Amino acid sequence: MIFVDTTVVSETLKKTPDEAVIAWLIRYDAELALPTVTIAEIAFGIQKIRPDQRAERLEQGLSDWRRRFADRIFGLTEEAALVYGEIMGAAGRQRRGMSAPDGMIAAIARVNGGRLATRNLTDFETAGLVLTSPWEF
Repeated sequence: MIFVDTTVVSETLKKTPDEAVIAWLIRYDAELALPTVTIAEIAFGIQKIRPDQRAERLEQGLSDWRRRFADRIFGLTEEAALVYGEIMGAAGRQRRGMSAPDGMIAAIARVNGGRLATRNLTDFETAGLVLTSPWEF
């Protein structure tokens, strides 16, 4: 299973998304999973730009992702919350700050035995995950 970071979803919501990312998503579609934290970050981004006209297009795109992955959406469970603490602690000890949403996405991926697709590989280096960048497909 490959969990998609917010950077991957947001790329698909651009008017002209990167062709490599789209090709990668098509290639790995059956293996992809969506963390609820990614949904939260995109929803927050949409609310930040309201009443901009782009908000409705982006909201439709997020709705499409949620419908498409309805049976492959994973949330922050109690086990993931504990792993989140480990991930954030390890990042802090290595002086490699990690945002709370990134830590939660990494924890969800780790407890579910998944890999993580992101543009920001260095942000997740301390999370103990196999990382991939669809931009390098």
